[in-house]
Amino acid sequence: MINFIIKKEESDQTIISFLKKKFRSTPLSLIYKLFRNKKVQIGRKSIRYYHYRLKKKEKITVWDSLLKICQPKITLPTKTEVNFEIIYEDENIILVVKEHNIEVHSSKSSDCLNNAVKYYLYQQDPDKYQEQTKSLFIINALHRLDKLTKGLVIYPKNPPAKKMLYNVINDKKKITKKYLAVCENNTKKALPNYISGYLWKDEKEKRMKFSPNPQQEQTKQCSMEIKKVDRGNNKLLLEITLHTGRKHQIRAILSYLGCPIIGDKKYESKIEIKNKIFLFAYKVLFNNLIFPFSYLNKKTFEIDVNLRTLFKEKI
Repeated sequence: MINFIIKKEESDQTIISFLKKKFRSTPLSLIYKLFRNKKVQIGRKSIRYYHYRLKKKEKITVWDSLLKICQPKITLPTKTEVNFEIIYEDENIILVVKEHNIEVHSSKSSDCLNNAVKYYLYQQDPDKYQEQTKSLFIINALHRLDKLTKGLVIYPKNPPAKKMLYNVINDKKKITKKYLAVCENNTKKALPNYISGYLWKDEKEKRMKFSPNPQQEQTKQCSMEIKKVDRGNNKLLLEITLHTGRKHQIRAILSYLGCPIIGDKKYESKIEIKNKIFLFAYKVLFNNLIFPFSYLNKKTFEIDVNLRTLFKEKI
């Protein structure tokens, strides 16, 4: 007989997911057999519904003493050279500012935003961090920004927040992400207020391409709103509201429209700026989130990137 008491960070996951993590060396077929043979109980009641969602402090009993519990190897985060500003933090989420020329995630270097945030959270509460690691919850960014882009990145701090946020991150009615872009004004055509179409990877040019119509099987649908904020000195200041979050979506679409982001040589900018482009993820708005995250509704988080001054400067 093996007993587990569900901790807060382990709650709101399915019982089959929980047991798969605990008995990773056990064939999945044998875990399902435990359910069929009524060897899995919550309290004193046998559970046969694999997708039952666990609650805090529930007791799980598995009637099989031969199973081996696999303890995950805990790798503690170490300090990195990456600095970030915290815009907002509570028990569920943390919003930070990623600087230009910093990767959100890197498989080659420890100097990325994810590792810096992990180290910060570990420093705040080492015991909690290790408990979450034991339950296989990993701190990762909810969404990514390009290395050369500066702006807000959202991190969930516990499993329930991660589940909720991942389900709504691309729903504009619940999480709205706005960008500011300083662009070259190379077109005489009026920019659309809304644009939709398709993105695909041009392997020869090693960049994303946009078209109003699908060009090949690998295309992905995308859309966004464009609002002109200011213009002058052959530059445009645009506010972008994303409806989809495709790779290099803003960069590829603005290049297609004839107004590439300043510094974005990859997408046909004539101006080169070292280690950055003039694209900023500057605002996040929350709405229509369900309890217990409804306290975030109508909250707006914004960073001051001083673009007005930047826009007036000669480049």
